[in-house]
Amino acid sequence: MREIMIGLMLAPILLVMPYLMYLQAQYIKFKNEVPRFRDEADIQKLKILAARQMRGTPTGLKIVNYFPFLIWLTGLVMGDLYWSDLFLYIVLPYLLMLAFCSIIGSPPVKIQKFEVADQSLESQRDHIVHVWIHETHPDW
Repeated sequence: MREIMIGLMLAPILLVMPYLMYLQAQYIKFKNEVPRFRDEADIQKLKILAARQMRGTPTGLKIVNYFPFLIWLTGLVMGDLYWSDLFLYIVLPYLLMLAFCSIIGSPPVKIQKFEVADQSLESQRDHIVHVWIHETHPDW
């Protein structure tokens, strides 16, 4: 039973890491296509990128944040898991994921630094980035 619980604790991180790499690949593709915002078509591409990246993130974060801890707590009560398992199979993988995210950076923050051709495009870009960071669903 211990091996199953350890696998269940690690599964969310092992599933989220490739998803984070996929999101980063989407950002890199966008950056190569749109090095600066020149017109409305570039803003539409940004809206599509932001909406795609916002879609699965809330659910994924809930699963990654709560599921491993609940499995560990259940295993601790059942006597199959120990306090050291909390560090080895939850804290350590989260630290690795945090390091990965710190290294690649946040796409919305990077996009906010892109050059913009005019003021109206800048306000649209800033609104999209604000929604992307602070909301769970796009409003466009």
